[in-house]
Amino acid sequence: MEESCRPPPWCTDDDAEFSSEDEGTQQCVVMQGLRDLYFTETLCDVTIVTEGRRFLCHRVVLASVSPYFRAMFTTCMVESQQGEVSLLDVSTSTIETILHFIYTGEAAVTLDNAEDLFTVSSRLQITAMQEQCSRFLIKTLNDDNCFWTYRLASTHHHSRLLEMAMKYISWHIISLAKNEDFLHLELGEIIKILSSDQLMVSSELSVYHMALSWWKANSSGDSPLPVELRRVIRLQLLLPHEREEVEQGGSWEECDLQELPPFKLRQGMFENWIVCMDLQDTYEMYDDDGNDNDDFSIDAYDPATDEWNTLMPLRSVSHAECVAVGNYLYVTGGISSDDSFSEDISFSKAFYVYDSVTNDWTELSSMMSPRMSHGFLSFKEKLYAVGGSNKDGILDSVECFDLSKRCWSELSKLPYPLRSFASAQLKGKLYIIGGATTEEHCIKGLLIYDTASDIWTLIPSKTNVRSGGAVTMDNKVFVIGGYDYSSGDPTSATDRCFVLDEKGRVCEYPKVPPLHLNVASAGIARWGQRIYVFGGENGERLHAEIFYWRPGDSEWTYFFQEIPHSPDGASGFGCATLQVPLRKLSHLIPGRSDFGSLHTACDSDSDSTF
Repeated sequence: MEESCRPPPWCTDDDAEFSSEDEGTQQCVVMQGLRDLYFTETLCDVTIVTEGRRFLCHRVVLASVSPYFRAMFTTCMVESQQGEVSLLDVSTSTIETILHFIYTGEAAVTLDNAEDLFTVSSRLQITAMQEQCSRFLIKTLNDDNCFWTYRLASTHHHSRLLEMAMKYISWHIISLAKNEDFLHLELGEIIKILSSDQLMVSSELSVYHMALSWWKANSSGDSPLPVELRRVIRLQLLLPHEREEVEQGGSWEECDLQELPPFKLRQGMFENWIVCMDLQDTYEMYDDDGNDNDDFSIDAYDPATDEWNTLMPLRSVSHAECVAVGNYLYVTGGISSDDSFSEDISFSKAFYVYDSVTNDWTELSSMMSPRMSHGFLSFKEKLYAVGGSNKDGILDSVECFDLSKRCWSELSKLPYPLRSFASAQLKGKLYIIGGATTEEHCIKGLLIYDTASDIWTLIPSKTNVRSGGAVTMDNKVFVIGGYDYSSGDPTSATDRCFVLDEKGRVCEYPKVPPLHLNVASAGIARWGQRIYVFGGENGERLHAEIFYWRPGDSEWTYFFQEIPHSPDGASGFGCATLQVPLRKLSHLIPGRSDFGSLHTACDSDSDSTF
């Protein structure tokens, strides 16, 4: 396996490959000139010496890509005076590959040379070469090399490679703990790995057994676990019978049981539920006894068990938009009423967050503008509220909430006011598909927003939909249903589904089959490799059906049950896939109330094709 490595450090990605259109540019002329000088050994003023070869090079080129060489050639070091750099401990093939990369931007990284190239480029501080090696090593991570890669990244303090190696180890830790390589880890390495929040373990007892297994293989006799290893075990996460087993294993001191670290679940101790906002009729302002009903239920579907559950209700907010980030559900905007007896409905700029671990809501700083029917997306540590409408009409404004700074800021406006569009985030770009610019006019095509440059790009397209849904999967955007204005009847929903690539172009593959119903304003969510559709509408008719599709399926799978609270159907509600603690652990969480079940699992024959 090999990878073509480019560009060289002094040129941009756009300059790495040359076409007949840009060969005359100044950068390309310089690049080609440097290649020629290197291969013809012309005007060389420094020599790199290895065990088996001498390489004639140019100081200015080496210094431009390597702080190591720059310091060597700009000080009174002997290499600067003699014009010769001795690297006798580095293989000739490694230096040849690195120099070829410096002058051409190309290098063949393989399983055989990746470690040497990574190590030497780290030593010589040739960042671009090291990054190419890092990307190759990340792509080739597997059970046989993940611990080796982790150690390599740790030794050279390469944060990105270390992060990805740790993610791989954490995800596969149960199977990796059975490998011989696991037992050969150093004490410091095993402590760091077993201390990780990312471990995919559903029980803390598994972590204890891993620590015990490693210790037995690396100690003499039956000596108890050392205090460093005892500290990685999160005793608060153990069920009563598990804790009893651990304490009976000995070596636990009273301080271990009293001085516990802050409560923190590991990654494998969560499961994913699909949260559906506003399934209850949002205008039912009274309960069955005639009392004020100013809390709206928030329902969550567990595809693994086919069960509905209820989350802590949110007060008096409907038609809001939501996005999930880990175990946090963020909710913005919608409509609200301060008085349940009042018919005056106001647009909301409220902003709430739900923590599934503590099972409670917190109100955060309000948006800068009230809005509904807007887009609400997340990328890294930021949330984006896009377009929508309020009492002033359809909006072109965009605002961003920084989760670290806890504040909102304005971003570049949309090219035109827009609401009721499908939206998704893919690789740091926001995709805004279709939507309405006025109550009567639907936009053709889509907009793509680059979060790095704060620039909107219009992508022309024949698509002309409003109130569709979108999710990302396998580096593509899947667009589901909506009102198809190209049909000539803007009140008629469509059963069409299509796929967009990163550039916003419609893909022929994968082919998504049409829905069994014409659906718009449905709840759309991704769960693993499934895309779910909840409810929706077609004109004045509401739907209560649930469908899902997996890549490779020839048709959508239909469930013979209805979404809760809405036997006649529901539309215009938000969906998000939220991490929630495993039920068996919920009672261990300090100060947390349990979820209540709304519905029991359906019969086993419910998962059949419609």
